This record gives sequence, C-alpha cells and structure tokens, in this order.
Amino acid sequence: MGPTIRIAIDDSSQTGEARRTGLRMAAEIGLDDTRAGQVAIVVTEACTNILKHARNGEILLYLNQAARDGPALLEMLSLDRGPGMHDIEHCIADGYTTGSSLGQGLGAIRRLADESDFYSVPGSGTAILARWIGSPAASRTPRMQAAAVNAPKRGEEFCGDAWAFEEHEGLFTLLVADGLGHGYEASQAAQEAVRILQIHPGETPGCMIDFVHRALRSLRGAAVAVARIEPDRGLVSFAGLGNVAARVYTGARPFQHLVSANGTAGHVAGRIREFTYPWPSDGLLIMHSDGLASSTTLSQDPSLILRDPALIAGVLYRDFARVHDDATVVVARAA
Repeated sequence: MGPTIRIAIDDSSQTGEARRTGLRMAAEIGLDDTRAGQVAIVVTEACTNILKHARNGEILLYLNQAARDGPALLEMLSLDRGPGMHDIEHCIADGYTTGSSLGQGLGAIRRLADESDFYSVPGSGTAILARWIGSPAASRTPRMQAAAVNAPKRGEEFCGDAWAFEEHEGLFTLLVADGLGHGYEASQAAQEAVRILQIHPGETPGCMIDFVHRALRSLRGAAVAVARIEPDRGLVSFAGLGNVAARVYTGARPFQHLVSANGTAGHVAGRIREFTYPWPSDGLLIMHSDGLASSTTLSQDPSLILRDPALIAGVLYRDFARVHDDATVVVARAA
C-alpha cells in the first residue's frame, strides 16, 4: 500500500493532473479502458464539484490492498470545507446537476464507481469516496474492513508514516509506524516495521513491537503501535512505543483508549507491555500518527461512524491533520 497522492484543487487546471493520476493508478490495478474511463469521469466530477461549490479542496488517490490475498482497490477521496449539502440524497440523484458537467453531477460517481459513499454537513463541507475493485471476480466479503489516509508532509516525496493490515487464522492485526522526522530515511524505518508484520503475522502485539524495536536499531527509529482484533473472542490486544494514538469506539462514543508506552522503536524502549481490552461487536478502531491532532475524535458528528471506513479516515484527516507533518489515520471495523 503506497502513500496517498494528494492534489490540491483550487483552479480548473488541477483537474487534469487529478484525472491523469487516476488513469495511471487505474492501469496499475489492471482496469480496462472502459473502467479507466469511468475513473477519469468520476475524478473530473469530484474536482468540478469542489470548484463550483467550495472553491478549493483536495483530491486524494491511493491504492489499498488491506488484505494481501484480496483484490487491489483504487480509492478516491474528495474533501472540501465548503457550504455542504442539506439534502445529499437529492444532490446525488442520478442526473441532478447545478450546471453542465461531463458526468451529469454527483450521481455519476455513484453510477460509475464500484463502491461509493457520501458525507456532507451544512456549513462544514463535503467528503466523497469512490472505489474501484481491481479484480471484480474476486471475493469482497472480508470479515474486517480497514482503510487509511497515509499522506506525506507537504513538499515531501516520501511519507515517513506507514501502515499495514494482516489477517492470520481469524485474527486481524493493524500496525501504524511513524518514522522519526520526515522524508526517505523516516520512510525506510516505517516500511521496515511493516515488513516485520508481514513476515510475522501470527505474533502477538507485544512480540511484534519487540521484533520491530530490534529491526530498527540501524535505522532512523519510529513510533509504532500494533493492535490485534479477535472478533470471535470479543477482544483486542494492543502494544505500542511512542506517540501513535489508538481508540475503540462503539457507536459515536469513545469506548476505550489503548495505551502505548513511552519510547522509540529502534532507539529507546523500556519494558514492552501488551494490554487486552473488550472488542464490542459494533467496535470501530481508529489509530493515527501524531500528524493528526491529539483532539482527533468522531464526536463532532455521531452520524460519521455509519460511513465507510475510508470515508471516516478522510474526514478525520481533513479536520485534524497538521499542516507540517506526515499524517496517517487508519480505521477498521467488522465488515
């Protein structure tokens, strides 16, 4: 899973850049010309909506293969802080548009994407998710959904944060790593943490943190957190070093803060402790690097928890990301 490509939209000339990026990523997951053309139309519609109603915003494009044996996904998020929509279903209705556009309005996004979701709050802006599945014949019935925004600091080519998701024998493990500093060396450290999870998917969070700590001794070092969800037992285990936040929600209510220890994987680690907490059947896990504010929460609008995990991650990124840092927010829930 590569980092999120972030394209600021405040002028019509940037629509072409966003469209070309979408087409390139569509080719990477093997979409044919027809479906790639649908990606181009949807990205264009999203940019048009931002410019027309909010004047500026962002398009995020990224590849998500949260389950390594599942299909690759191309996901687009359109984020703005414009006036929002009072009746979003009316605006999404196929063919509805306030002006001429290639796809005839937001309904084109629902019609041309394999999966989509929409979220808008009057006075606070709009967020739109569109998703295309690289292998339509492949199963899309995972027990757990995981999605993220993983965006580099503005002006940086490499993202110093990374995340990963692994399923092993009915257990679901999420890792977030925040390499020290920014740029290539921070990215190396974060990606090494991901590699450790991929080669030890069955290890407990505490053991995983210990493995990562040893692996990063010759690298930049990183804040790292690992959560393992056991849906059948109703448990989530967690271990962390450094400033990666994690919280379980049930409904829109913060249910449990997951505790990390002070330290830096690869540099300074005291006793690594693993904690076990209840995992409610409707649980939602949010993990994020310190590229998002410590005040990051869902409580500003309880209805947000009903949206797709990718859309939740996008809204939290829009509302809480720090301008001068890499930013990663991961959201997971039972499918």
